[in-house]
Amino acid sequence: MSTTPTEDRALIIELLNAYSFALLDRNWDAWLATFTPDGHADYTTAGGIAGTPAQAAEWLQNTFGMFDVTSSQASNAIVTFTGNDSASVRSMYKMVMRIPGDTPTYMEANGWYQDKVVRTKDGWRIADRFEHILYVR
Repeated sequence: MSTTPTEDRALIIELLNAYSFALLDRNWDAWLATFTPDGHADYTTAGGIAGTPAQAAEWLQNTFGMFDVTSSQASNAIVTFTGNDSASVRSMYKMVMRIPGDTPTYMEANGWYQDKVVRTKDGWRIADRFEHILYVR
C-alpha cells in the first residue's frame, strides 16, 4: 500500500505520541517498539546514556523509579523527508515528574528531540534519537 507524504507525516506524529504514552505508562515493551531493533538513543544531555534502545529503556526504568508520576508530551514536530522511507524529525517535549513525600517535589524538563525515522515492515520507527535538554527545574 502506497502512502502520501501527508499520511506519512500523520503516522510519524502517531509514532511520537506512542513514545510519549509508553513513557507515561512505563510500558517498556511499547516504548522499545517505537525504535528499530538496531536503533540508537542518546540521552547524555540529561545525564543519561547513549546506546541501544534496550540500554536506554533500562536507564529510564531505573531513573523513573524515583518518581511516582511522570508525564511527557511531544509537540511542534517538523518532519523532513530524506527519502521515500526515511525522514528527519525535530520535536519539542516537556516532562513533569513528581518525587513522592509528605510534601511532593515536582521537576520539569524541557527540550527537543532530533530523530531519524525509517519506514519498516511494522511502520515508522525511530532509528536514532538525540535529546537536547534546555532546562530542568
